[in-house]
Amino acid sequence: MTEVPISDRRKWKVNKPPDDILRMVTDFLVQKKAKFVETPTLPVKVIVATIGSGAKTRFFGGMFVSEQTLPMKVMVLMNQVAEGTEVEATIQDNLGFGSRMGMERKYRDYIGHLLDDLENLLQD
Repeated sequence: MTEVPISDRRKWKVNKPPDDILRMVTDFLVQKKAKFVETPTLPVKVIVATIGSGAKTRFFGGMFVSEQTLPMKVMVLMNQVAEGTEVEATIQDNLGFGSRMGMERKYRDYIGHLLDDLENLLQD
């Protein structure tokens, strides 16, 4: 049985140019030891990256690993608009096949924290 990934999405406007946001988001993800899957292109800039470890999560069990170990896919779209830049961030679990039983709350909490951190970073 394949489960639907646990995910959340937020969209907001930032009073910064897309290039500044791109740099800030990239630095944020580098700190999280992200692996970049897709690099930005014009005119809409998109970052796709993965963080965490599916292997560790499967080996030790999702209930026993830290939030930072949970495998996640992070997608951030940046689109310049008249008032600044529109940012849309989606974060979802990247465990793949299998059950997330017992991990859903941990995933949802960590996804929420990551989205909060991104939004706070870009609003400063």
